[in-house]
Amino acid sequence: MGAPSLKPTTTDHPPLATLEAVLERITYANEETGYTVARVATRGGGADLLTVVGALLGAQPGESLRMQGVWKAHPQYGRQFEVRGYTTMLPATIQGIRRYLGSGLIKGIGPKMAERIVDRFGDDTLRVIEEEPARLIEVPGLGPKRTAMIGRAWDEQKAIKEVMLFLQGVGVSTSLAVRIYKTYKDASISLVKNEPYKLAGDVWGIGFKTADKIAQSLGIPHDSPERVKAGLQFALSEASDDGHCYLPEADLIAQATEILGVEAALAEACLEELSGEEGASAPWRKRCGRRARDGATRRSPSGCAVGNRSGDANGRRAIQM
Repeated sequence: MGAPSLKPTTTDHPPLATLEAVLERITYANEETGYTVARVATRGGGADLLTVVGALLGAQPGESLRMQGVWKAHPQYGRQFEVRGYTTMLPATIQGIRRYLGSGLIKGIGPKMAERIVDRFGDDTLRVIEEEPARLIEVPGLGPKRTAMIGRAWDEQKAIKEVMLFLQGVGVSTSLAVRIYKTYKDASISLVKNEPYKLAGDVWGIGFKTADKIAQSLGIPHDSPERVKAGLQFALSEASDDGHCYLPEADLIAQATEILGVEAALAEACLEELSGEEGASAPWRKRCGRRARDGATRRSPSGCAVGNRSGDANGRRAIQM
């Protein structure tokens, strides 16, 4: 399966290089961010190992990696390959399979058990685990309970790789893909396909613009109500970041239509729906002050004027943040 084409967005970035290598060992891995420092061996590279760094969630020793990235010179550790994206291939040799299974990838399989499994099934080992996991009881020392545990661990690793491959395929960088997976786990693919704008509120480092690019790559219509609602919330968020505690409705519509490139009538209709959704303005209300129950303008603890949807201090329809 070919690796996604990843290209720099500006001419200031160096062109991406491709490095194909076998992952020999992982020196450091951050489980939260996916950031990894690893040593890899290239074909024809002799005994010398290369250092690769970057988000390598799910990659395991023994796997063949096709990585895209840039070469950099670290002042302390020397030449390194900084990974921007990668795809994996399962090991094809007996030695590679043995190292792959014995790496700690699959809960219930250590180096010694990996040797027993490979001795029993040879180069058919990975197919047996994938398609006929019940046959693992043929290996001395493996009973039904441990076999079931191995099967579940294998499925989990497979799910991680499928999610990473899907996300990279829709233009998500490896580092953001790690954050998405950490947030949604096995539901990542379904959620990104069906609710891409939810990423902007749930995943650190993803805002409306990034979520919108993902949505567009998935074929979400330009005038989708969900897109327009997300754009309205983005416009409110921008105003909040500028220090405002409410925004006149006409100004919000104008800003949202400019950002989204849609008709004002559609933005108005989506705003009506959004205003009726429970808690729609909660994030901004919490930041800027208490809602005025009687429609009057009040002062928040920070001194900001707070208007509700009925009107602001000047009697204009306004949206509180």
